[in-house]
Order: sequence, then C-alpha cells, then structure tokens
Amino acid sequence: MEIEFLGIKVVIMLPWRSIGMLLLLLAIVTISYILMTKMRKNRILKFANFHTLKKVHGYKSIVPSPWLLAVKLITVTLLFLVATESIQVSLVKPVANTDFCIAVDVSQTMLLPDYEPNRIEFAKQTILDWMDSLPGASKLCVIKFSERAAPLTSLTLNTFEIKNKILSLKVESNSSGTAIGEAIFAGASVLADSDKQRFLIIITDGENNAGRNLTLALKEARDKKIVIYTIGIGVTNETRELISELEKVAKKKGIKFSFPKLDDRNLRKISQETGGKFFFVTNETAFEESMKNIVVKNERIPLNSDYYVLLFISILIALELLLFSKFGAV
Repeated sequence: MEIEFLGIKVVIMLPWRSIGMLLLLLAIVTISYILMTKMRKNRILKFANFHTLKKVHGYKSIVPSPWLLAVKLITVTLLFLVATESIQVSLVKPVANTDFCIAVDVSQTMLLPDYEPNRIEFAKQTILDWMDSLPGASKLCVIKFSERAAPLTSLTLNTFEIKNKILSLKVESNSSGTAIGEAIFAGASVLADSDKQRFLIIITDGENNAGRNLTLALKEARDKKIVIYTIGIGVTNETRELISELEKVAKKKGIKFSFPKLDDRNLRKISQETGGKFFFVTNETAFEESMKNIVVKNERIPLNSDYYVLLFISILIALELLLFSKFGAV
C-alpha cells in the first residue's frame, strides 16, 4: 500500500501473516482499554465521599474515549510496522535530469484577445507559472520566432534572466510568417551544450510557412536526441463564432477573407517523431494543463523510516497524555 502526502510517500508492505498478527494485537488493545476503563469506573464509584464530590464538582460518566483509543491503536500499529520493518518513508521530488528550451511564437496573430489579455501575454504568464515547478538545477533557454528564429539566452541556471527575457517578449508587427523549422534548428543549437535529457517546447498558433522545412528540422532534432513538445493555440469558441460572422460579411461584399490556421497535423508529427507530445488548446485552462503535463521526472529519495516514524510516535504519545488529562480514561 502506498500513501503520498505533501511530497512524502509512505510504502507499507505487510504479508498476510503479519496483517493477522496486527489485527489480533489491535483487538487485544481495544478490549484491554475497554476493560480498564470499566475497572476504573468501578473503583471511583466505591470512593467514600463520591456523593459529596458529585455535589461540588458535578458528575461526569467515565466512558471509553474514541479519540484516546484511536491514538493508542495508531501508536501500536506504527510500533508494529517499525518492529517488523514493514514501513518505508521516502521524499518525492522532481530531479534536474532535463534541460529545457522554450520557443515562443511572436507573430502578429499572437495579439488576438481570445486569451486574457491576449495570446502572447497569457502564454508568457503560463510559462512563468510552470517554471516555478521545475527543480532548481534545471537549465533553460528562451527562443522567439516569427518569420525567423532567434535565441534570447544561452542554456542557463539563471532563472532571473530567463524570466526577464520571457516578460520582454513582444509581438513582431512587421513579421509575415511563422518559422517553426527555424525554431527547431535554434533550439537544437542551444541544447547541443546539454549533457542531460533535452526538451524543446514550442508554443505557436500558426503553421510553418517561412524558413527551412520541417523535414530537415526534424532530422536535426533526432540527430541531437531532442524531445519536442508542441503546444498549438487554437481559437476559442468565441473567436470561432467571430470568424464565422466575418466570413459571412466578407462573402456578401465579395471580399476575400482568410484567417491564419493552426497546422496541428505537422505539430503532432513533430512531437510524435521526437518522442514528445502535442497539446491542442482552445481555452486558458487547457493551456495551463498542457504546460503542467510536460514531463518532469520525479525521484524517490529514501529517508530514515525508523527515525521519522518513531518521531511521529513520540508526538502521538504526547497527544495521548493530553487526551488522558482531558477525558480521565485509562
């Protein structure tokens, strides 16, 4: 049985014989507690001045306290687990065995306000929130791309620099294309310095229509063992309705109207061929979840189980004494 709480994992391994012994022990403790409470009650009732004390202090029936009994049972159970070496405690935390490069599309369509306040600003905040979940020893770099790609940082542990570069990202109003292939080449170049697992995260709302083709870019990524996660920003339901209305108006007036579309087919291909995942998002919640689902491996760090369990038992014994003083039961 495994229990995980606040990053601490407790594993309990008990064979059937040990389970039977533990249940028998708990039954004995329960029966003993009830009998001892009853014996104490009879002993108090025989006290010569009971009626006088009753008038002065009032009368409170002595009955088994479920809280005190529960603490006793938990304490006995933990002592049994420690004695039989059936409990293991470990700390679960992300390990820094991966370096990340984040490539963000800064083409004009990233100014669309279907994500609050717009696509580029929401993407920036989502990245910053995601960074807070990374291990401290993870290196990162930032790339911006539209019709060309440009690394803004080298691979670095300086999260302050990374966050500043992300916050400084602006849409390039003069751009006329989206160079996803160039972003892959740029990411591969920066990640080549990494001696860990290499992840490239591409966030875009368009299609590869500038720069080098995706076939060459994919070959470069595979040769350098880079895993690519792609996040495709799709239109929200509200924007889809707006586009539909604009298309109707344009058709009536004989105006040619086209809205840039996300190339989800090629984005999915990029991720599949490099061992990553493709996330198609159409709302803010899905965007946030896609970032959280980008793999960050966790590692179990074994702790001295006996030490921590015995420490917890000591706390329970102290709690038992407090309960005893309140309920006056054995």
